[in-house]
Amino acid sequence: MALFPCMAACVVDGDSSDNYGTGLLEEGVAAPDFVIVSDSFPDGITLSMLRGRYVVLEFWASWCPDCQEATPDMVDMYNTFSSEDILFVGFSLDTDEEAWRSYINDNAMSWIQCCEFTSWKESAVAAAYNVKWIPTLYLIDKVGNVAFATVVLSEMRERLSLLYY
Repeated sequence: MALFPCMAACVVDGDSSDNYGTGLLEEGVAAPDFVIVSDSFPDGITLSMLRGRYVVLEFWASWCPDCQEATPDMVDMYNTFSSEDILFVGFSLDTDEEAWRSYINDNAMSWIQCCEFTSWKESAVAAAYNVKWIPTLYLIDKVGNVAFATVVLSEMRERLSLLYY
């Protein structure tokens, strides 16, 4: 497992449920690049270095009830679809490293995980991806563009099944 240093309806900036899931990056736009640093990659890698594969990018936090509810589905999705062609990257909005690492270990979240350990409102990566709810998921295509964005795990599962089968 690679660990990366990198609200309940988990909402930021007072967005109401009326706007739930809106405003995410649109299909075809270049996915904002960012550096991922971890025990496995102490010198860091960038999202753009993962080109040539699809990347499922999940924004989440250990303290978020919606994320906690989604975790078993994310683990199952990873176990079902992870391959040489489909990588998973978790981007946590946690500020407590111990709680973050414990949650990952306790829930067998064995895909790449990163966290900035800064507040949601201060996260440049979350801002670049217009994350206002968590979990939020993006599918990045092999050339580095947004292929799909959603706040609904079953929609991501459907999209991945089109790639996988």
